Amino acid sequence: MNLNEQNQQHDLDATFREKGYVKLTSHKDLAHELDDIRDLLQKAMVLEHAVIPPYLTMLYTVNDDIDPRVTDVIHSVVIEEMLHFVMVGNLLNAVGGTPDISSPSFMPDYPATLPFGIEDLEIQLHPFSQHAIHQAMQIEHPKYVRPEVVASHVCSDMSIGEYYIYIESRLRAAVESFGEKAVFCGDPTRQIEPEQFCHGSYGNITPVVDLDSAVYTLRQICDQGEGSPHNIWQGDENNVPHYYRFNEIYCERMYTHGDTIASGPTGDPLNIEWDKAVKTHSAAKIADYPESELRKAIVRFNRRYSEILENLQLALSGRPLKLTPAVMAMGSLREDFRAIVAHPFPGDNAYHAAPTFEYTPPPPPRFQAKSQAVTFANNQTTLEKLSQAYAAGDLQMALACLSEQLVWDMTGPVDVPYTGVFYGHEGFSRFWSLMSQTVEFSSEVVEKVFFSDNQAMAYGSQQGITKSTRVPYSYDWAIRYEFTSDHRIRLMRNYFNPMRIQAALAATPPKPRSFINK
Repeated sequence: MNLNEQNQQHDLDATFREKGYVKLTSHKDLAHELDDIRDLLQKAMVLEHAVIPPYLTMLYTVNDDIDPRVTDVIHSVVIEEMLHFVMVGNLLNAVGGTPDISSPSFMPDYPATLPFGIEDLEIQLHPFSQHAIHQAMQIEHPKYVRPEVVASHVCSDMSIGEYYIYIESRLRAAVESFGEKAVFCGDPTRQIEPEQFCHGSYGNITPVVDLDSAVYTLRQICDQGEGSPHNIWQGDENNVPHYYRFNEIYCERMYTHGDTIASGPTGDPLNIEWDKAVKTHSAAKIADYPESELRKAIVRFNRRYSEILENLQLALSGRPLKLTPAVMAMGSLREDFRAIVAHPFPGDNAYHAAPTFEYTPPPPPRFQAKSQAVTFANNQTTLEKLSQAYAAGDLQMALACLSEQLVWDMTGPVDVPYTGVFYGHEGFSRFWSLMSQTVEFSSEVVEKVFFSDNQAMAYGSQQGITKSTRVPYSYDWAIRYEFTSDHRIRLMRNYFNPMRIQAALAATPPKPRSFINK
């Protein structure tokens, strides 16, 4: 290294130590500079998403009687990765980009590398094990930032932390050359607001409208993810960054206040029986499963996951109401995942089957002909027909009232079997089946309905009896509907207090006799 290079290196190091970023200069026109930044942010979305399926696989293959703090740790990281994913979506929208997260090319083909080959890792869908935790620690490992690598513009040489510092440095250089308004030229109405992604202590979304909010967002992602190689406690003194959370599991001990990087975790022990976890093949594909009900279940799971990405795409493309159902659907994958891993892997009883997280396109509409055969004069007629379908127990009549792109949001507790978020005709049919298996309606009273453009708000009550315990229940509800231009329902969101139906389902069945033969 000659004297000039030494001076440049010294300047880079000094700027980074003082300001936390690397001083870069833009040598392109505005259009090309923005194209580069948008591409960097799209790759960051790929990066943030790429770790979610492996972490979900870990989470859903732990044994049921494991220390709940272990699942709490993994679950918290999954939620924060989703948070970071949405944050990067806000950044991309802020600079006039459009997130592309529902195309086949977005879904990693596991085993998969990260964009640009960052970290030189091949990420696999490992079941919960020391090997899986070690992989997570490799992904999240905090590293010392090398300003000269950031300044080189060679993303393949960067760590994840350096990549985000590079994005910040490119944004700063663009703002210095072209001005803040020219760089942050996106539609502010496409920003996800804090109340649209609210998950307690996991962090908050900040709408990105200028350089300050962009820098705040980028640094929050880094602080929660890799954290610092110098310090365990990063901002939130009750929550360590992802690497250190996984290290707690690896070391089978929690961090406590006063712990340092040198000391490692010295808090309460974690009792982990590694050999009790479900064992699955990390690189299995749908093609490895012969035609069977098991294969169909895995395809359905993969389709549900692809649907979640499609709804996240809508949420980040100007329809933010799609976000909460998509996030909740992500959290409701456990039961389907566990139902699949209950089966042995074909031809290898030492291992279990598992979802493969492959992109799965929507099937051809199964009910298209029947739906098109029915026309509705207005939204009120649609709701009247849906009410008739419920009263008659007629699924086909109900489906005729619904859009193929339906979101049927019956969010509620897991001990009420028919609650959850269901998508399309196939999802609604699943909801209908679960509901029919759980309760019998005695009355469904619609008290008031208010219509406004393509929306409606209905208020009423439901009474019925549970099939398992034969205990009556009743509750009031409010339902919000959105309609398509041909008056079919595209969104149903049900607001109700589930306590009475929960109590009825949990009650001891009466002894004398059942009201109706099952």
